[in-house]
Amino acid sequence: MTFARWLSLSDAEREYEKRHWFPFEPGYWHTLAVEAAARFNAEFGSKPHVTKVFKSLYRARELIVAVQTDLPSPRNVDLPRSYLGFRVLQFASKVPAGVLVDPGPPSKVSPRARGAHGEPGSRIFPRETQHVKTETHHIVPLEGEIDFHLSAQVAAKLRTLIEDKPEKLVIDLSKVTYIDSSGLAVLINAMRRVEAYRGKLYLVGMQEALRIIFETLRLDQVFRIRRSAVDALKAT
Repeated sequence: MTFARWLSLSDAEREYEKRHWFPFEPGYWHTLAVEAAARFNAEFGSKPHVTKVFKSLYRARELIVAVQTDLPSPRNVDLPRSYLGFRVLQFASKVPAGVLVDPGPPSKVSPRARGAHGEPGSRIFPRETQHVKTETHHIVPLEGEIDFHLSAQVAAKLRTLIEDKPEKLVIDLSKVTYIDSSGLAVLINAMRRVEAYRGKLYLVGMQEALRIIFETLRLDQVFRIRRSAVDALKAT
């Protein structure tokens, strides 16, 4: 589930999805909640008496947007009670309860990822060739900033390639400058699909900025990462 897909769901569909979540297991639902909290903060974080906005794993069973205020209890700021499918709770003059995550800024669209009319999605794959295919592997080059505006398209492309069940799926990240949680979720899901039929997924050509993200999240211990497509194809 990407955030773009989450936005397209109705309230009833979001509630259905949430009934299948397991709060302690890290995964897409946590990235959805972080993105929702980031957007909430961008929209309401500057209102008077709002001091901080978090994503919270509340009481170990629910993902919420947690708002810290400087008002005395039980006064509240005039804020929506739910936002993009997540419950909003205010905590007056105290740190919110739960396992907290500072969401940071919401995802943004790179100018290079926009088409002629300003819409995202025109520069995911290079214009010359979308991928290199043989009987045993695919090499897929990605480009630009892989955020929630583009991750759904990347996911659709990878799903199509995975249907061929290549022995190796090599994703070239040498021209990717940034990836957010929705993009990471796409890569994790693709890896699981490939490994389900005992194939192998490799990430190659990673720039330093991306490498830091993967190392910080310890995803370098999860993915097969190589310097180049040649190294991936030689790997056993």
